[in-house]
Amino acid sequence: YKMKKELLIITTSELTINSFLLPLINKLKKKIKITVISNFYSRSYNQLKKQGITVYNLNINRKIKIISDLKILIQINKIIKKNKFKLIYTITPKAGLLGMFSGYINDVPQRIHIFTGQVWVNKFFIFKIFLKILDKLIFYFSTDILCDGLNQKKYLNQNGFVKPITVINNGSICGINTSIFKPSKKAKLLFRKKFNIKDNEKVFLYTGRMSSEKGIKNLLNTFFLLRKKNFMVHFFFVGLDEDGFFDKKTKNIEGIHYFEHTKNIDEFYKFSDIFITSSYREGFGISVAQAMSSKLPIIGPSIYGLKDLLINNLNSYTFKVGNDEELYRCCLKLIKNNDAVVRLGLNGRKMIKKKYEEKKVISEYYNFLIGKLIV
Repeated sequence: YKMKKELLIITTSELTINSFLLPLINKLKKKIKITVISNFYSRSYNQLKKQGITVYNLNINRKIKIISDLKILIQINKIIKKNKFKLIYTITPKAGLLGMFSGYINDVPQRIHIFTGQVWVNKFFIFKIFLKILDKLIFYFSTDILCDGLNQKKYLNQNGFVKPITVINNGSICGINTSIFKPSKKAKLLFRKKFNIKDNEKVFLYTGRMSSEKGIKNLLNTFFLLRKKNFMVHFFFVGLDEDGFFDKKTKNIEGIHYFEHTKNIDEFYKFSDIFITSSYREGFGISVAQAMSSKLPIIGPSIYGLKDLLINNLNSYTFKVGNDEELYRCCLKLIKNNDAVVRLGLNGRKMIKKKYEEKKVISEYYNFLIGKLIV
């Protein structure tokens, strides 16, 4: 009986596991022994345990909290010391720093971190330098660096991150299941009826974290401007409201619909007309790719993280990040031109099917990680 090789996965939040890693974990667990460290707050902890995966629930925080971060580092260190891991795979900055450092001091042979966007992009002065240094440390302590987009790799290289960076397949961390994220006329009619949306009213959708750096304020400004000009639009926001945008007052405004993170996110794409984001920084932009797969045209900022996906006037209308006037004009173009809605949506789905099909992407990650374990 050959002992299964051991792989440790560390993420800051279980949301990362649920949103991106489950298909890969399900494929890997047949071949290797998996341990997962994350901050669990729902049923995922028990579900993973039932599948024979060793799970540790540590209270890892996204934000920098020195005392609690040191405690977490000690805990991770203990877990790594106790087990003979051949490979550590980390996602999200905090998990990357703590995991790669622990792996380094414990001589874990394979230490892989994947970058899914840079926290420091829209920061300034000393704070920016400090955050960049933390990313440089992740580079230093790892044996391999991945990132989930070709333009992100280029951006890192331009910013002095010179260690070889691998982009698997064409980018993306998990690809898109195009048989789930697809348009449905039936679902569209059903949901529009449920929310009392008329045929001539356009539904805009944003999914993801609600935080200032995701440009939620810009989206709300755009909504109010459209309504002021008598355009009957509905804006749906789906995701975790980190910065308290959707208080009672905002929630009660006609045309604004807010839902916390939901399991069946694909249903929201199915009944929407247009996907909209005004994020100031982004990695690959998985929600944008899900929307494209669902045949939605995209309105999004021309930032490096989204450049792999968004081609202006082909599958999207792009605008200068933070420019509300341009954002508003992009909305008008699609409200007034239904042919453009159809054309951009069609091209978007074509691109996802060609370059980012989930099965292909997961299979490439699987081969990469298994290859590292065999070494």
